Amino acid sequence: MPRYAFQLRGWHAIVGVVLLIGYWGISAYGRVRTVDGGMRDSIRQYLLNEYSGRGPKDVQRILMEAHNGQPVEKLPEVQQRDVEFPSVSAVGKYGGPFEVVRVQNTVDGGQPPEGAALRYFRVEYVAAGRWLVIGQSDSYGYYSELLPW
Repeated sequence: MPRYAFQLRGWHAIVGVVLLIGYWGISAYGRVRTVDGGMRDSIRQYLLNEYSGRGPKDVQRILMEAHNGQPVEKLPEVQQRDVEFPSVSAVGKYGGPFEVVRVQNTVDGGQPPEGAALRYFRVEYVAAGRWLVIGQSDSYGYYSELLPW
């Protein structure tokens, strides 16, 4: 069985590296998505629920207390706050199941209550311009969406 070996040397190696970097750049650029108003609204609603004590962790705590036989407490009302997004960006594979959104937010013109102004979320397109926040993500999840594989 014949054996073939490819070696890139000289200008062939330079062209190969340039082509590889170009492919990665075009692939990463193709994964940057636009952020529409529906996506912003769903993230804003998620944050308002969290800041009002109605977030997923709070609901899970209340359900565990009810499961353990403790009296069920009522969910607090949503507090109306001014949640603004100075910076929002999204990345995801074209036709993929979800997108990862990087959000820098302010609440009532200042820092958010928990202090984390930069947050990452996984969102999924539901239908008719509506988005669903699946949960939180991290910077690794955001930047790994840019990779070509």
